[in-house]
Amino acid sequence: MKTFYLWIWVVLGAISIHSKSHAQCQLVEPAIELNSVSPSGSDCIVNVNLSFTIDKNNGNKYTYVHLWKPTEYPDIDYKKAPKLADLGNVLATLAISTDGSATLLSTYSADEDVIPLFTGLNLIEEDLGSNVYRITIENIQFAVPGACEALPILKGDVWSSQAQSANPPVHCYNEGFNLQINDPVITGKINCNEPDGPRTYDLSIVSTSPTAFEVSYTLYLDDGVLTNGETTFGAGDTPIYTSGPTNLSASQPIQSKEEPYTYGLLEDKRTIWVVLNGPSLPNAIVAELKNGCTITLPVTLARFNGSLLDNAVSLSWTTTEEAGSSHFDIERSTDAREFIQLGRVQAKGNSAATQQYLFVDAKPLAGNNYYRLRMVDLDGKFEYSRTIAVDNGANSVAFELMGNPASTREIKFLLKNENASNVNLYDLSGRAIRFSLSHTGNEFVLKPKNGISSGLYILSLQRSNASTLTRKVLVP
Repeated sequence: MKTFYLWIWVVLGAISIHSKSHAQCQLVEPAIELNSVSPSGSDCIVNVNLSFTIDKNNGNKYTYVHLWKPTEYPDIDYKKAPKLADLGNVLATLAISTDGSATLLSTYSADEDVIPLFTGLNLIEEDLGSNVYRITIENIQFAVPGACEALPILKGDVWSSQAQSANPPVHCYNEGFNLQINDPVITGKINCNEPDGPRTYDLSIVSTSPTAFEVSYTLYLDDGVLTNGETTFGAGDTPIYTSGPTNLSASQPIQSKEEPYTYGLLEDKRTIWVVLNGPSLPNAIVAELKNGCTITLPVTLARFNGSLLDNAVSLSWTTTEEAGSSHFDIERSTDAREFIQLGRVQAKGNSAATQQYLFVDAKPLAGNNYYRLRMVDLDGKFEYSRTIAVDNGANSVAFELMGNPASTREIKFLLKNENASNVNLYDLSGRAIRFSLSHTGNEFVLKPKNGISSGLYILSLQRSNASTLTRKVLVP
């Protein structure tokens, strides 16, 4: 059985317990682990594990948990313990005693007509020290009306008392927390296959939905640019694979093992980003396949790209680590065998931060131009980058962003030898953005009709040969 996660999300990212006396309740880090869902007529049977951390010395001898659908969430006055009429259409109630060893109670002391879930449940208690315990209740199963078509966000209340009686005082409570089902779930890894490689990836996309729904996904090779020391999904990441529409359900997971992918020489430390979309998903889901593989070189080259401009070729590269590096020689060839040096760019020397470099070939040759970097260390040792090709033929297509991020919320780009009417703009969920377009020569300005919010967008060009070029645009 695959395990999926639901988390209780609360405003400000923490549980805020309302104290009703000097005995301050301590119930924190609640989490729900979703084991399975299965249809039962028009309802859905949900099976979960519930866990939370509790301080037994602070007003928590008896703790009660209630769950509802959001549309049926009641307004309860916790000046007194809620009765059956107060709870309304409650989906599930749990009664827990932490007076000594934690146990599940088969009765709800505030109202004997409320029957808490008890049969078949398993309780695990972990002593964290100082009378603080982590409690997990496994195999909680209850019906959610109509939930299998679209698993809902549930709402819940927790309240505690020092007494077990028909009218116990409520010492503290936490009301209205959301129970968010995180589904589908994307997991995977990059396989180093040391020492000879090549790198491959494992990918798993799973859902608890018993009903199949359509999704598609795209893989991006990270550009190596770090933000606060961490990789981030950004505009410079390179698409390396796009799936077609695929059905996903609990019985139809998407899984790949030891799948090879394309990367350049000295670029094998880059991670892979997975972006999942689907007509029924409220937003795109983004996940990272981490790369823990090691490379021991004076320069860690994360990216080396070449772009055709109007009458020039722009070369850019990014390093994530430099140790004793001297300079980069930029070399060009007409046949990818015999190279000449075009220019030199000084390196930073020693750096653990991301560094970005740029060189413009103002007079590229007609036809194919092949470029490589000769990365030279201070002691004269050197390594070559991968070789890249840029076509500068008479009918070659140029499609490049002019400034990224798009700080003015107008997207400027260069387009040469293609029809501008085939340009489209999408958000990461695939929704088309309406816009107006103006140009001077081959330089275009795209203005969204109704404005756009901050985030990543896809600028797409459908070429006359039926292929598609895409560029990611960051709007700050």
